[in-house]
Amino acid sequence: MYRFILVVFCFMFSYAKEYMIDISHSSVSFSIKHLSVADTIGVFQDFDGKLFIDNNKIIKLVGNVNISSINTYNEARDKDLKIKDFFSTQVAKFESSHFQNNILYGRLTINNITKNIAFKVNITGPIKNPSLDIQTKQEQINPFKQINIPNNPLQNPQLVKNDDLDCGCYASYGDNVIGIELIGSINRFDFNISPNTPKELLGQNVDIKIILEASN
Repeated sequence: MYRFILVVFCFMFSYAKEYMIDISHSSVSFSIKHLSVADTIGVFQDFDGKLFIDNNKIIKLVGNVNISSINTYNEARDKDLKIKDFFSTQVAKFESSHFQNNILYGRLTINNITKNIAFKVNITGPIKNPSLDIQTKQEQINPFKQINIPNNPLQNPQLVKNDDLDCGCYASYGDNVIGIELIGSINRFDFNISPNTPKELLGQNVDIKIILEASN
């Protein structure tokens, strides 16, 4: 039975389309209760991943988050969060296992501890990329194909004049564009995140929200 499931999965994966994740329109955020009353929110500013979709179903999603890019909008707090009591490794990893009934199941690794996790998924699209109507695809610059160009800004063909670059806030660069929202929660004690801090001071549950915009 296991071999049969593996063959089916490999067959589905071979036909899935890879959607390139547009980091400038995506985010990885979290929230946790402080003193049991109010949520403190934060984001990870450095992350990447690979996304494969077939018939509006997630076939595979893998992602990495750079822990040192954490930002809770308080410099002193961010400095504390980077000590080993919170995170003993520099990378958190996620790899999906299967997708069913709008739930994405997978394994999350933090502090070298791997646990099963489930994300509720909301998918919007795909839609035909409206920026392709502004300028032909052949004339567009695809930033996903430019190798070793860090922080390369996206270009909006409608706004680019005299070789000026815009903020990259308006255009994606595939024929089809899709939006994915993933919502889940973990117990920080399961991942040895500040295990000596009682939940009355820092909440036990960490809510995670991932927003991805991707195109192919």
